[in-house]
Amino acid sequence: MTTSILESDLSAPSERRLEICVFCGAGRCTSQAVIDMARATGRLIGERGHRLLYGGGGSGLMGEVAWAASEHGAPIRGIIPRFLYERERAIAAPAQETQLTDTLYKRKEHMLRSADAFVALPGGFGTLDEILEVISATYLGVSAKPMIIVNTEGVWDDLVSLIATLGRFGFISPGEQPMFHTASSPLEAMEIIERLVPVGGAR
Repeated sequence: MTTSILESDLSAPSERRLEICVFCGAGRCTSQAVIDMARATGRLIGERGHRLLYGGGGSGLMGEVAWAASEHGAPIRGIIPRFLYERERAIAAPAQETQLTDTLYKRKEHMLRSADAFVALPGGFGTLDEILEVISATYLGVSAKPMIIVNTEGVWDDLVSLIATLGRFGFISPGEQPMFHTASSPLEAMEIIERLVPVGGAR
């Protein structure tokens, strides 16, 4: 059963070790390897005793991650704008706490505030926007929460290359802390997060 709460109602911190926010696409994915990777991400979040925070949809990679997390015991919180509730098939998501927002901006705001760490899987414009939001916040010193980009099938090769190119032109200055990390698998992503984020979370 899905429980809906209003945008203004914020959940109490998870009793689990970490609340991990996963960014990924809600559209149909044509790569079985990427689908399997999404399922593995959800499974590991559950098996390792964490909580899933995600976009709230039941379709695409969103649904794969959420169902795998649910099947392996992870508490789930989905944050979804009202206008995307049907489009991203929130009704097809597993049992979860669903937080409705009025805008995409509010969705991202709640995610950035609540999560202890972020994992980016393949996706479209929305996923790319979310990745850059976290990277920008880290670069500007607004946030210190780790972002892990899981680069399965080389999906994010061009993004990583573009960021390096912008750095060579002087638009991005190297900092003391990395703006993001890349991982070749969900397991590597979890290991990076658990190494970087203290027990009890980043709050």
